[in-house]
Amino acid sequence: MKLSTPFCRSISIVTLSVLGLAACSSDDDDNTITIPPLVEISESEIRVIHAGSDAPLVDVLANGSSFVDDVNYAMSSGLTTVPSGNYAVAVDAQLPDGTTTTVLTADLDAEADFEYTAVALGNVADDSLMLKLIANPEQDIAANYARVQVLHASPAVGLVDIYVTEPGADISMMEPTLSANYMDASPQLEIPAADYQIRITAAGDKTAVYDSGTVPLADEEDYFISAIPNTGSGMSPVALLVALPEGQLLLNDTSSGSDIRVVHAVADAPAVDVFLDGSTTAAVTNLMFKGIAGYINIPEGEHTATVAASADNNIVVIDKAPFELELGDSYSILAVGSLADNDIEPWVIMENTRKVATEAKLTVSHAAYSAPNVDVYLTATDDIANATPALTDVPFKASSGSLSVPADDYIVSVTVTGTKTVAIGPLPISLENGGIYGVAAVDSTTSGAFDVILLDDFVAMK
Repeated sequence: MKLSTPFCRSISIVTLSVLGLAACSSDDDDNTITIPPLVEISESEIRVIHAGSDAPLVDVLANGSSFVDDVNYAMSSGLTTVPSGNYAVAVDAQLPDGTTTTVLTADLDAEADFEYTAVALGNVADDSLMLKLIANPEQDIAANYARVQVLHASPAVGLVDIYVTEPGADISMMEPTLSANYMDASPQLEIPAADYQIRITAAGDKTAVYDSGTVPLADEEDYFISAIPNTGSGMSPVALLVALPEGQLLLNDTSSGSDIRVVHAVADAPAVDVFLDGSTTAAVTNLMFKGIAGYINIPEGEHTATVAASADNNIVVIDKAPFELELGDSYSILAVGSLADNDIEPWVIMENTRKVATEAKLTVSHAAYSAPNVDVYLTATDDIANATPALTDVPFKASSGSLSVPADDYIVSVTVTGTKTVAIGPLPISLENGGIYGVAAVDSTTSGAFDVILLDDFVAMK
């Protein structure tokens, strides 16, 4: 790809001279030092946006040198000033074995006083990942105005109408602010700085499939807005990634809510019902030990959870325990502890549900109340004698977070930290690229033993 423009402006540096510096010599001659003209400098600005929803972390190189590293999905590098000129741009995907591979390349002819945005969009799985290059001349923004440019970067969504209005405006009789198909980029638009509402509908329809709610656009701020695939909670097919000159923010649809699931991880507790926010109607009923209640969507914000015995709801083991959820995120709520010790509580874990085509994602959680700190091994065989733990010294109520793991067959073994005596396992597992997997270590119903709960794609494989 190559972008060029006839507009070119150089920054000139004037010749400086220093006069009248007298040398301390016997003949008192005056010495004049003249600094020759400096080389003219011309500059451009470049940023990179990761909008490939199933792509891993990437590193971006320019002419073989690192430009920006560790760019994750829904992230922008921010604008960086570089000398104008020709750049060979390469995007390297980070693979879970620690290596990288070049997945995208482009040639960029960066003209002086132009701003370039390189957006990685499409999908790895269907080999449609590509770079979209957008060039804009650098221009001041008028006082009391904001500048907005919109890119349709969601490949599964066709032609859409986009409405940018004052908050609460009725769009039923309005013409759209603009219409866009996949990979279309709007011109840069200057609009008065104020509060706005952004809604997206299918072309010719008035039912919003995305609603930003009230969004303030600041005076003389520059917004590059990409409609990207929604990989979080909610039914909207898109979210808006707002790239600023420095950093970014993600605007989820206002109705996205949060996804939660409940996991019964208390070995000595009976089946339970779960009540949210003081409701007398159970959100989850008759959940047995090692049971998993699938994700449900509830509003973001502050909530309480009450857990009671299914056989008799008057027997409450968790009473209105508070927890807080963020818009667009997904969570597991594990009931952990011991009924015998009268010590049961909810443990909330944020889950990463975005699938990545080049890796498996594995989360390991320590939910075994009676177990000490543990080491977790992920090996090709059940022989861990000379193996190094994948996770070490993991305490009760600690989670690994989402680990990037090469697709393969593995053996999971859990030992008390510092020993090689297997307390849980050996457990054979198979991980596939694009899969999401969870393992929670729990107490067993057998005294002195331990067990596991398999979650996510493990459950689908049963």
